[in-house]
Amino acid sequence: MAHDILSQFYTSLNLPLQEKLIELTRIIDHTGPNKDLQALFPQLISNVFSSPFSSGWGLRTITCDVNKYEYEALISFLEPQGPMFRLCYKLLSDPSLRYNLPLNVLPLDLQMTLERGPCPQFYADILSIDSQTMNVVALALNPFDYYIFHFALHLISNSQNKSSWESWNSVYFALACDYLMHFLPTDPNIPVLPHIPNYTGKVPIAAPLQTANRPLHSPSLLLLPDLTGSSINNQHTSQAQSRNEIWRSETVMQAFIDIWMSVEQIGTSNIEMYKRSCPVNVSSPERVRTVRVLVKHLHSFPVKDITDSTFRSSSLRKYARQKMCARAYYYLKHLVTTWPLDASFRLVMELWLSLIQPWRYVNRGISLSRFPGIENNIEENNTNNLDASYTQFIAENFPSYTCIFQLVIPRFMRLDITAYKNAAMLFRLGKVFSQQHLVPILRNLEQAIIDSGNTLSQSLDSSFYPSSHDHSYTYNGVALHKWVAIAKQAISELNLSANFEYEPVWSDNTRPFIMELIKRIISSKVLAEKNLEELNKKLNTHNEGTRFLFKIYTTLIYH
Repeated sequence: MAHDILSQFYTSLNLPLQEKLIELTRIIDHTGPNKDLQALFPQLISNVFSSPFSSGWGLRTITCDVNKYEYEALISFLEPQGPMFRLCYKLLSDPSLRYNLPLNVLPLDLQMTLERGPCPQFYADILSIDSQTMNVVALALNPFDYYIFHFALHLISNSQNKSSWESWNSVYFALACDYLMHFLPTDPNIPVLPHIPNYTGKVPIAAPLQTANRPLHSPSLLLLPDLTGSSINNQHTSQAQSRNEIWRSETVMQAFIDIWMSVEQIGTSNIEMYKRSCPVNVSSPERVRTVRVLVKHLHSFPVKDITDSTFRSSSLRKYARQKMCARAYYYLKHLVTTWPLDASFRLVMELWLSLIQPWRYVNRGISLSRFPGIENNIEENNTNNLDASYTQFIAENFPSYTCIFQLVIPRFMRLDITAYKNAAMLFRLGKVFSQQHLVPILRNLEQAIIDSGNTLSQSLDSSFYPSSHDHSYTYNGVALHKWVAIAKQAISELNLSANFEYEPVWSDNTRPFIMELIKRIISSKVLAEKNLEELNKKLNTHNEGTRFLFKIYTTLIYH
């Protein structure tokens, strides 16, 4: 029987895609959990996501428009409750089963975190350490985690980074949306299915949240007392039960954020590690768009109105957005400073604008994100507005507004903003920052930070601010005092460079640059209007000639 399973499995891998999926489904559903399935599982994963000897199943190149039947077959096989996940859950019947994922296939920044610390609590019980050198060499993952990590890594594989703008609606993108919606449901009352009551392969998360045998250096804004939603005094069994209900959500959240938003920061301290590491991690348009879906979903995931801390995933929901926002800040800084100077920068800018507008995604899922045309219409018609409840979010992510803004604006000084696509980007930027309350909150926070006395002692142009000193600490009746310390902390924690010095947005130093940009916008507008007038003249001349020829033609026909 074992020989039959092995032969059937290897035969199926050589079949055409649709026949292969049918045969693999039959093998998975008609074979009990045994050692053969355990041995075949990593080979199946390698076959799906490519190996040195194959190009995989084409998850990032097969689209619904071009390959409808292959697309639907792959979605059916890999969907959250499809045959692949049924196999994962079948293998979980052995809670000790682990597959090693070598450290060197992970993004470099994640490798360095795991090797040198601080190490997030999630990784504490899955590190595989060489007993002789005491170095971390791999992650020891259960079948579900092993699949999810390979899925996440597939997006950043350089061998697959040849995707075009037309292949956005790929199998991979659709599955990414499915996994986020299924394993990170926005409704806290919806459990992740299927229920796995007897799985004991996850170590209960210690409370308070700590790092794995390393001193804690993580930004304090990212720390929560307990991911389980339980109190510190709860018993071990209660913690285990809580984590067993959320561990799949935890894996998907952690892997997608850590891998999709990874940034290769190469300096003198890690150049040797970089040389022996995996290929350079390059962001593609497809990757940026997928990350944007992750950002939008994690904005809707916390459920801002939730007040009952006994929900299974309450702490995970809070932690998810905090972690995502911190990682997205570094990822965006990298993108803004390295992205080509062309209209495709709209993708990066839209990712940034999604990050800093969580109010747009309250009570909204991402099910329509598979269909770009529909999604764009939904985005334009979104009426969710910024209100006072988001002041804390703005303070906690203050650099994501101001520091990224100061990186984005200079790009427009180098672009031809008479071109429609570039002008549309600038219009989109202006539309977001012209929202009621946003700029006043940012401006007053910045003023309060500087007035409170610290290293941010730049001279400010008083004409940008109200004359009343007290007014700079409040906005629209909301006191900003308690948010100032948080905003200052965010500036220092998200900009860890020793020589970083915050440059205020509303200052004497930045005003000349902004005035120059405004002059360029005005001159570009005049030039664009002139070009439009000339084009209309050409069209009128062409139309007159066409009408003249049409008259001659009709005259000849009827006479």
